[in-house]
Amino acid sequence: MPYGSSTLVFDLGGEGEVLLPNCEAPSLSPSEMVRRALAHPIDSPPLRELARGRRSAIILIACRTRRTGSEVFVPLLADALNEAGIPDESITVCTATGSHDNFRPEDAPLLLGDAAGRVRFRGHDCINPEQLTDVGTTSRGTPVRLARQYLESDLKIATGRVTFHYFAGFSGGRKAVLPGVSAKETIIANHSMAVLREGGVRLNPDTRNGNLDTNPIHLDMLEAARFAPPDFTLTTVLNTRHEITHAFGGAMEASHLAGVEVVRRLDAPGVTARPDWVIAGSGGAPYDVNAIQALKALFNNFAIVRPGGAFILVAECAEGSPQWLLEATALATREELNQRIANRTVRQGHNALWIREARERAHVIMVSKLADQEVRALGFHPAHSPQEALALASDLSGRADRVAIIPYGNITHATFRES
Repeated sequence: MPYGSSTLVFDLGGEGEVLLPNCEAPSLSPSEMVRRALAHPIDSPPLRELARGRRSAIILIACRTRRTGSEVFVPLLADALNEAGIPDESITVCTATGSHDNFRPEDAPLLLGDAAGRVRFRGHDCINPEQLTDVGTTSRGTPVRLARQYLESDLKIATGRVTFHYFAGFSGGRKAVLPGVSAKETIIANHSMAVLREGGVRLNPDTRNGNLDTNPIHLDMLEAARFAPPDFTLTTVLNTRHEITHAFGGAMEASHLAGVEVVRRLDAPGVTARPDWVIAGSGGAPYDVNAIQALKALFNNFAIVRPGGAFILVAECAEGSPQWLLEATALATREELNQRIANRTVRQGHNALWIREARERAHVIMVSKLADQEVRALGFHPAHSPQEALALASDLSGRADRVAIIPYGNITHATFRES
C-alpha cells in the first residue's frame, strides 16, 4: 500500500479483491497530448488565437498536495503565450489554493517544471481584502469575491485535474475559480451547502461523489465562475503513476465535462458483494500529506463495507491534522456536533459529519504517523503496523471472508452494485 514516499505490506494470508482507478498507459507522450488539447480545444478557439493582442496572462494551477501534470503543461502554456506575444515577465502562475495555506515559493520546480524561474509564481490570499474584489452574488446567496490578480489579468487560464470529489461531485473546471481564487467567506458560504440545517442537521444527499446535476455546491461554483470565467481551461486526467492520460482544452464547462466522462468510466470500480474489510490507501505522497487530504480515501469508499465491518485507512499524514478538525470530531455525541454545526461554531462541519457517518458504519482503523491521541480524537483506532491493523480489524469486526483492497482510495470511488 502507498504510504508517504514508501509502501507498507499487508499480509492477508489469502486473496482479496483489488479495486483500482485509471491505470491506462498514455496513448501519446504527455507533452504531445497537451499540445493537441491546446491546438484543438472544445468550444473555443486555440489558445494562441485567444492570446493574440493580450498584454498579460494568469495560469491557475493546483498546489503541492495534488498532482495535475502542471510540471508538463505549464511550460507548454507559457510557450504558447510567448508565441502569441505575451512575454514571460507578463505571465503569472498562481496556486489556486482556496482557503488552504499551501503555497510555498520553493515548490516552483515541482509544479512549474521547466517554466520555474521563467514566469512569476504566486499564491492566492483568501483573507486580505485589498487583494479581493466583489463580482456579484449567486442565486443561492453566495457573495462572490475573487482575487484581483486573477480579475486584472488580460487572459485568464484555468487548469485542473478531474477526480471524484466527495461533496463537489468532481474536482477540476470551475473549482479553479471557486474555491481556487475566492475569498474565505465565499468558500465558507459555498461549502456550507454540504449540510442541511432545516428539520435537523444532516449531510446534504445531493452533495456527493459523482453528482453534478442536482448538486448545489457544484451549481453554485459554476454560477460564481461565470461572473469572471477563464478564457481558456485545460483539464487533465491522470493515472496512478501521475502520468497524463487525457487532456482537454477549451471552454471551462465543456472541457471539464469531457474529463468527467473519462473519470466516471475509469475511476469507479464496483463490487457486487459487500466486503467485510476494506483496506484503503490515500495514494501516498503528496495525497496523504495531512489528515484532511488523507480522509478523501475514507469518504470515497466507506459506503461499500458491510455494516459493522472494518475500514483500515493507510495514510502517513507527516504534516499532522488541523486542530479544528480534531476538536469537531472529538465531541462526545452526534447531538453535540449537530448543535455546534447549527450554531455555526464548528469549522467545516461537513467533514466531521462524514467522519461520523463512516464511524457509524464501520470500525475505522488508521495506520499513520499521527499521534495516538489525534487518531482517537478522530474517532478511529490507531495501529502502528499493518499486522496490528489486521489484528484490530479481526478483534473489532470478526473474521473477513471478503476483503477489498483500494491502494489509491484518494481517486477511487468504489461502488456497490447489486448483481
